[in-house]
Amino acid sequence: MQDDRQAPAADRTEALVRDRLGARIGAQLAHVLDRGEKFHDVGIDSLDIVVVLAELERDFAVERIADGELWDIADSVDALVRYLDAHGHAPAESP
Repeated sequence: MQDDRQAPAADRTEALVRDRLGARIGAQLAHVLDRGEKFHDVGIDSLDIVVVLAELERDFAVERIADGELWDIADSVDALVRYLDAHGHAPAESP
């Protein structure tokens, strides 16, 4: 069994995205969403995404995403993971 500290960066990023999302919309929903499922298709609204994204922007030290680009960049777990891995600095792993 692989321990979280050895997980690839994208897996750690996805776990953090789902944790942050779960704090806003409920852990059960956040953890069963298909990676590519569009947030708006499951009733996650822009306010939820703005709040989650603000935390992820701090976590990954990325510039604030303009409101007009929100649904282009943050429309699914997969889109968020790809964006954060490409533009951010992953937070340090906890021991």
